[in-house]
Amino acid sequence: MKKIIVLIASLLTISSFGLAQTFDPVLADELQDKIDSIRIANNLRGISACVIYPGVGNWKGVTGNSHTGTPITSDMLFGIASNTKLFTGVLLLKLAEGNIIQMDDSLHQYLPAFNNIDSNITIRQLLNHTTGLADVTSVPGYPDSMLTDPNRVFTANELITWVGPPLFSPGSNWSYCNTNYLLAAMVAESATGQSYVQLLRDSILNPLQLDSTFLDVYEPLQFSVAHPWQNNINNNSIPRTSINSAAWASGAMYSTSGEMTQWYHALMNDQVLNPSSFNELTTFVGSGNYGMGISQNTALGRTVWTHGGSIWGGYSSSMMYDTASGIVICVLINQNPTQAYQVSILLLSTLLNSQVALYENTIPTNPLALYPNPTNGIVQIELPNQNIESILIYDLQGLLKQQTNESQVNLSNYPDGMYLINVQTKQGVYIYKINKK
Repeated sequence: MKKIIVLIASLLTISSFGLAQTFDPVLADELQDKIDSIRIANNLRGISACVIYPGVGNWKGVTGNSHTGTPITSDMLFGIASNTKLFTGVLLLKLAEGNIIQMDDSLHQYLPAFNNIDSNITIRQLLNHTTGLADVTSVPGYPDSMLTDPNRVFTANELITWVGPPLFSPGSNWSYCNTNYLLAAMVAESATGQSYVQLLRDSILNPLQLDSTFLDVYEPLQFSVAHPWQNNINNNSIPRTSINSAAWASGAMYSTSGEMTQWYHALMNDQVLNPSSFNELTTFVGSGNYGMGISQNTALGRTVWTHGGSIWGGYSSSMMYDTASGIVICVLINQNPTQAYQVSILLLSTLLNSQVALYENTIPTNPLALYPNPTNGIVQIELPNQNIESILIYDLQGLLKQQTNESQVNLSNYPDGMYLINVQTKQGVYIYKINKK
């Protein structure tokens, strides 16, 4: 039986995205030069990029044009395409946290039977792409169906009837498939009696103050949108109703590079999901090394959590989280075909090779001892064979909370959450996370 609920937004709020300290101007110039040179070398229309660098600050940069005479600005909206999937995955995990669903529930508990779709497929298999379902976007003539009547609103129930025979039995292999995320959102609606867009707004977008992030077709885009270019053709005059209604929970969201880094930063720093759910999100499986709306890759010899997106029209997007440093990078491009992911890698390389890089280049040979962690107040800091010159305490938004040269710091008056302890010595700068509970 359908569960009727009102999904109450969590009390989660995050502080203003602006960081207290000024981003290093030399590094800012390096990043701007990088996106300028990439755009020119690859003849790209425009790029909007943003970086959050814990302990350093945030940077936003733009280059190029939306269209003739209109430059890209940092508050312009871009289609994020398949980066929508992470929002869908997190939404389902939050429903599981509320005991509305369970990750191993089967489709038949929420949806009617459909041809070529095994009703025993689980929610977990939908989100990690192990269903074996055929991708609805691979149906011959799919793009033409979108363009025949660009004002038509397609429904997920209609699109699901187009799905062809399965590629393999559920759980036996891995294959990326947009169909999976359409079904996942259908489950969310069936389980709650609410629309997918309302669930997103109530459980994720509003609590995180993501007021420049929208699900196209189902809510108005309230800010200027960068014109989309496909094969050097400006497609802004073509209504995107059919394309984005068909993409829906697998690719119809629009946002800014600033809000997308804000979203990733909050998610990766325990501000959205509980630890068990976050572990589910980042349990990577199959040849795609895929979790639930996010994948694990290697870039520059480092482990990164990432997702890309592209949609006909066209837009290309890339999100990247460097697991060692906590750096978050977003790249949005208003053009297809192109590779936003490669731009993200080049920005990560610029950050890590800069003079202000604070992480892997300065990890101590003798690890710093920091205890207790988690803590409810006093933290003892020990660094063998080195003299501590200063200790800086930052919150995860980069706000300097305390500075001392003592080997003990007191966090008892701080709100619960994660903090960065920046220990400076003559040999280097060492940064560690500590959990205040």
